[in-house]
Amino acid sequence: MKKRLSILFITLLALFACQKEVVLTDQMDESFYVRTHHADIPAYVYGNGTSKVFVILLHGGPGGNGLEYRFGTYAQELEKRYAVVYTDQRHQGGAHGHLKDEEITVDAMVEDVHFLVQTLKQRYGNDISLFLMGHSWGGTLGSAYMVKADYQHELNGWIEVDGAHDIPMLNIELVKMILAIGNEEVTAGRNTAEWAPILDYVNAIDTTNISFDQTGQINAYGHEIEDLLNTIYISTDSTFSTFDYYFRSPSNPFSSAITGVQLPQAFLEEVEATSLTNQLNHITIPTLIQWGEYDFVVPPALGYSAFNHISSTNKFLKIYSHSGHSPMVNEPDPFTADLIAFIEQFK
Repeated sequence: MKKRLSILFITLLALFACQKEVVLTDQMDESFYVRTHHADIPAYVYGNGTSKVFVILLHGGPGGNGLEYRFGTYAQELEKRYAVVYTDQRHQGGAHGHLKDEEITVDAMVEDVHFLVQTLKQRYGNDISLFLMGHSWGGTLGSAYMVKADYQHELNGWIEVDGAHDIPMLNIELVKMILAIGNEEVTAGRNTAEWAPILDYVNAIDTTNISFDQTGQINAYGHEIEDLLNTIYISTDSTFSTFDYYFRSPSNPFSSAITGVQLPQAFLEEVEATSLTNQLNHITIPTLIQWGEYDFVVPPALGYSAFNHISSTNKFLKIYSHSGHSPMVNEPDPFTADLIAFIEQFK
């Protein structure tokens, strides 16, 4: 028995001795999984690790994936300067795990982010600077992370990009925005046939009692409206290709769409009910809020709300006048310049 234990001990020492040391380079390209609460969460690290600055990107959805954000000017510029951590949330993208429906919750995903942060520090050193960046639904998740326990103090800064920290508020403000801009467009004689069914539908909504089905429909209309406003008010990064996104992506947006559809109804209803406005005052670390003026998925009213409620003495709100829901794609140059300036100030 003692001999077997000695062999096992020597074998374990050999395994640990053979582990490859993590080296920070200016062209990092590595991936690993973080196992947490029955889920395996992937992290894909690209960019300049010698900066010792890591930007964790929380994707949108729910039902998206991290690597779909590794496109265009902003991603290229970020990776030149910093290491970017693209991650998939539980039961989404490339995440694994045999999960029960009750294990797919906002709070469980917050804990996943917490474990990822701890893993990054353990892997790359406690002296690294960490910034959390959430887009759309990723802004919901990031906000939930920021207001929980003392988690925000693991970070150097919080970056919210068109994030949905209050879904009930979002739905009410979206109805208002659709009616206001829609009527202006009709008066101007632009796309009147396309606007007619949208305005008819939204006019009939009782904003004091918006149903789950109605929220899904106005969200779909929001994406349609941004297509209508494309070239009128909204510009697009010339380096961004929809064809590349779907067919040359390092991720698989089609499989992500499938996993998104499979998210349990209880989780989606939890997301729809999420309202963090009254907790945002707990956020005290440096915060950058970036928003598209013509965001018809998460209206800019939520950006102003977040800015007004966050307690940080170092908070900044940037509104991009030629952007919709994704200013990193619509106006990559000013978006990236503001993002880099914020990171440089607080890294």
